[in-house]
Amino acid sequence: MTSGRESSRRSPGGGREPGRPGGDGRGVPAPGGHRLGLHRISGASLRAVAAGEAGPADLALLRAGQRSQLLLVLRALLDRADGLPGPGRRGGPSARSVWEVLAAAEERDAEAVGAVLDDPSVMAWAMRLLRRVGGGSGAARGAAAPLWADLGQFQALAAAAALRAGTEVTLRVPAYRGLVWVPGAGVAGPVSRRRWSEAEFQVAGGGAVVRGECAQVRLPGAGALAEPAAGWRPLVELCGPDDVLREPRGAARSAEGWPDGGGPGRGLRLDAVTPYRDFDVWPRAPLRLGERRTRLWRERLRGACALLARESPQDAAALGALVRVLVPRAFPSSPGGLVPSASSPEAFGAVALSLPYDEPQTASVLVHETRHQELTALMSLVRLVRDPEAGAVDAEGAAGAGERLYYAPWRGDPRPARGVLHGVYAFAGVARFWRAHREAAEGAGARRADFEFAVFREQVGEAVAALVAGGDLTEAGLLFVEEVAAPLERWRKEEVPGEPARLAAHYCAARRALWRWRHLAVGEAFAARLAGDWAADRPAPPLPAPVLAPSEEAHRSPAFGTLARLSLSAPGAFTRRLRRAVAEGDAAAAAECAAVAGDAEAAERWYGVRVAADPGDAEAWIGAALVRRRGSAAAALLLDRPETVFAVHRAVVAAGVRPADPLELAGWLAAGAAAVTA
Repeated sequence: MTSGRESSRRSPGGGREPGRPGGDGRGVPAPGGHRLGLHRISGASLRAVAAGEAGPADLALLRAGQRSQLLLVLRALLDRADGLPGPGRRGGPSARSVWEVLAAAEERDAEAVGAVLDDPSVMAWAMRLLRRVGGGSGAARGAAAPLWADLGQFQALAAAAALRAGTEVTLRVPAYRGLVWVPGAGVAGPVSRRRWSEAEFQVAGGGAVVRGECAQVRLPGAGALAEPAAGWRPLVELCGPDDVLREPRGAARSAEGWPDGGGPGRGLRLDAVTPYRDFDVWPRAPLRLGERRTRLWRERLRGACALLARESPQDAAALGALVRVLVPRAFPSSPGGLVPSASSPEAFGAVALSLPYDEPQTASVLVHETRHQELTALMSLVRLVRDPEAGAVDAEGAAGAGERLYYAPWRGDPRPARGVLHGVYAFAGVARFWRAHREAAEGAGARRADFEFAVFREQVGEAVAALVAGGDLTEAGLLFVEEVAAPLERWRKEEVPGEPARLAAHYCAARRALWRWRHLAVGEAFAARLAGDWAADRPAPPLPAPVLAPSEEAHRSPAFGTLARLSLSAPGAFTRRLRRAVAEGDAAAAAECAAVAGDAEAAERWYGVRVAADPGDAEAWIGAALVRRRGSAAAALLLDRPETVFAVHRAVVAAGVRPADPLELAGWLAAGAAAVTA
């Protein structure tokens, strides 16, 4: 199993200069006559990563592969940059001369350059710029910077490396809204009032000065870049390496095998300032968090890292090795609710998330996103999913034309195999975390952990079965999924207490039924025939398999999961929410709250209010089936085949024949199915 290539010549940040791969698979001579090497991953390492048991050498390999990818992208940019406009109207040094600045800094202090290249925003900038100058798909998506400014960040990269390494240089760099990006450290300014301008970045005497049109800023020395100063906004240190990393049980404490030769990690930092930190739109202006908010981030993250170190040391080790930066998002986080979070293959080492409500919630989202980082890095080394016959998969795992789509239990939309595989791996890690945490937690925390464990073990198992049967995995992919799924059978035998188990089963069944209703279909002709059979009092015929017909409408997430988590984590807050819904006559909220509370009679009454207003309200009928008739054949068929039931219901209404509610139709369809089976 092999990955991207790197040569034996020196280059910034990796000790090697990337070259072009050869067609024979053995590599071709790089400049200077040296041959290119290959990253290789063994079957044992593949299994270790899949099982969530990656050791220091395995994690080092994943990071090294991503470093090689970055160097290859920088080299590709270098090959294209000299024919493109330099920074601003004055032009600038050639890309080759800027590369020499980077190389000189690396010769002086390789670890300093590594600290700059470790900034996930560097990879994000480089990947987007390469698409832009190469004319690839999505070349201009999200881009709002003039080309000269995007290219000019090459100078900012060299200046940041020179500052850390202590090499003297003067370069002209872009300024966005007067702010100059110092990769790996922060932003300086404002030194200009214009949206885009140039600034001079002078490194000398162990420090640096940034001069713009209307101001200048003196930067702290390389050893003090983490400290804020006048005109200087650094990335915020949340946790140091010792706070984040705990070696797996039985592992020797050693820096051997880690990339950069400097140990396993640099800790976690909060990036609210750099212009390329956003995964979708760039550049972004800095976000002002304030001291109180920053303190909350620091406390929450340190507590979560300590929790992982105690209860899930393998996850703590992966987090410390692979995640560098957290990007705050301005989304609210409710008590016990899920945290909005995201990762991008183009920003390895960065995780975007809103401030979690508590430490277990924080730890869970860190495990989830670290797993995405691991799989992203692994899939750059070994192919786990077969190439689609037609179309392609984008960076976020969305499907291309002609690609097989699957039910991903944690998503509202159908997903391609690559996306489902990412979810399986991420949520298997989350399930393992909650399984461990439920042994240590007490009271409401234990009930929440029981619920999350029950939900994710069921969802991961369902998605694994679909992936294995789908035929889209390579041999290595099947091996990987087999290892991920290995503990599931054991987990299924573990008892979950009654209330969390009930809520988890209801939640998973509701999500599955709603997904089928939205994205599966039966033919209109067949539905019309069934409507005719119903009107004529004939038995229902056998039901054909539905076909996938993805809905492009936006769908809100079901409220049941949020309310279930609230009831388990903060019972008082849940009771207030229930009372408010009843007092306001909010039928949708009152029905869901009653279902969560286990009050089937009240839930049935409120669902009835909904269907009286809209007889075709599929969500209400599905909810009613779950709370009042789950043991009946009619309810079972409505939950198992909602797309068929509601297609027939629409046909009956359209034909104006003998009316029926969906549950009555489901009972008729179920009787026909039973007769055929008998």
